[in-house]
Amino acid sequence: MMQTAGARAPREEVHQRLLELVAEQSRRVPVAVGCLLVVVALMAAQRMPFWIPALWLALAIAVLLLRRHILPRLPARSDLPTSERVRTAVILSFANGVVHGLMLAAFPWLLDTERSFVTLLILGLCTGAVGTTAGHRRIYLAYILPAAGTLPLWWLLNGGGAATGWTELSLAVLAAMYLWLLVGVANNAWRNFSESVQIRFQDREMAAQLREALAQATQANQAKTRFLAAASHDLRQPLHTIGLLVAALSLRPIEGRDREVVDLLSQVTVALSEQLDQLLDISKLDAGIVEPDKKVVDLGDMLRMHHAEMRAAIEERGLRAVLDAPTGVRCWTDPALVLRVLRNLTENAIKFTPRGQIALRLRTVDGMAHIVVEDTGRGIPEAEQAMVFEEFYQVDNSERDRTKGLGLGLSIVRRLCNLLGITLELHSVAGQGTTMTLKVPLETIGLLAPAQAQPASTESFAGLTVLVIDDERSVRMGMRVLLEELGCRCVEAWSIAEATHAAIAAPPNVILADMRLRNGENGIAAIAAVVEAVGATPALLISGDTAPDRLQEANRAGIKLLHKPVSLPTLQAELGRILHQKGPRHEQHSARP
Repeated sequence: MMQTAGARAPREEVHQRLLELVAEQSRRVPVAVGCLLVVVALMAAQRMPFWIPALWLALAIAVLLLRRHILPRLPARSDLPTSERVRTAVILSFANGVVHGLMLAAFPWLLDTERSFVTLLILGLCTGAVGTTAGHRRIYLAYILPAAGTLPLWWLLNGGGAATGWTELSLAVLAAMYLWLLVGVANNAWRNFSESVQIRFQDREMAAQLREALAQATQANQAKTRFLAAASHDLRQPLHTIGLLVAALSLRPIEGRDREVVDLLSQVTVALSEQLDQLLDISKLDAGIVEPDKKVVDLGDMLRMHHAEMRAAIEERGLRAVLDAPTGVRCWTDPALVLRVLRNLTENAIKFTPRGQIALRLRTVDGMAHIVVEDTGRGIPEAEQAMVFEEFYQVDNSERDRTKGLGLGLSIVRRLCNLLGITLELHSVAGQGTTMTLKVPLETIGLLAPAQAQPASTESFAGLTVLVIDDERSVRMGMRVLLEELGCRCVEAWSIAEATHAAIAAPPNVILADMRLRNGENGIAAIAAVVEAVGATPALLISGDTAPDRLQEANRAGIKLLHKPVSLPTLQAELGRILHQKGPRHEQHSARP
């Protein structure tokens, strides 16, 4: 942490900034001060022996050049303690004050007007020194005392012992008062300078601490993502096998109680798969592989389609479905992603609204389209409203009732809104209901078309040779049972070498490869090895891995990726697509949650 330097760090910082200020001023002022010194020397040369002002001018210029040479180098001299560098600045300030104070020795020879000029010059230099030294007590006093400390005395002596008049006395008193005032101003200047430097130092400390906290939060988030991906993978493997076996059973001619058991198993498998898919959606969005596909839309038509889709589910809960969506509002966005947002919000409203109504509304306000999902449900307490968008957070579900989901719906909504540039606003009153508003600039919203579920393929796959590459025996067995029920011939392999030998012995029509294999191998490399051995072959990756880096790797490979558990309709649809596929044998995977 930055605070380990303790209380000494601000003082060191203040002195370092002081040295930088003194160095900067030593580069700026020599020319102007040197010109003034020349004027004083020329003026004195008119009243006294020439060699005296000439010698004084040479000494003053020498000190000026010495300061110009040494002071700019002090800030970078980290080999010297800060206190020693400040002491050097004090010594040079004293030398400067001495040579400037020597010009007062010309008072006995000067006229009153010339003395007044010298007085103004000395007081002006002392005033300027407040800024050039930041009012540092030692540096400032080292200059002002030798430079102007004797000024009141010279006026009292009136140039060598003459009787002092009221004018000289007044000037002496005023000069003394002004010098006293300058010392007070210098003290205030130093206090302000020190405080400003310490504030900047503390700001940097806080910024460093914030960066460290952000790095820790990022690491924690990455660790959480890796954990979820690992847990998802480990859960998907057995669930995938169960799904394959249930799908194989569903293809058999069974009736009565056995059919009910198979259907129930299928429903449970689908429910578990949907919950794991929410983890997959989070991983896809975090991996940055979801790319919006934007189109033009009439928002009124979109809301009417969404209302028609959700109306049955709303009324099944005994709620009233309200729609208020004028036509003619045309905008630009990704229809499938916005529809996903609306589905999540509407399903959430249905889940937590025991009575009353759920309303879908569309308004335009100040060039923005407001899409509103409004319910009369339980509402969300104000203290919990900021947390409902976090992963796994659920209001009133401490017992983790599975029927209420995993608590990922609103987290997915937030990520999708960020991806689409949509502002999401939540307004809720406990016991009265919740209003979710999507605010989108009119030019960024697009046409929403409800996603069409792919019907189960009725293709005949008889005679199709499928090479299944998976390092888990149970998964290979489950896939073999299902593929054989579909009429396919299944060839199994668990490694790249075994897959290559199997493909040479029985060239496959399709390759189904697990993404993660043993001994550091993966499905992408396995597919490449088989293609090299037997030629171009259509391939699919099947994985239970949802880690963002794995998703990106599959996306870059350009091979379509299916996630475990793979449903029977999905597998039939993909095999049917491959049978009719023309052109490239490997399809680019378009990632969508």
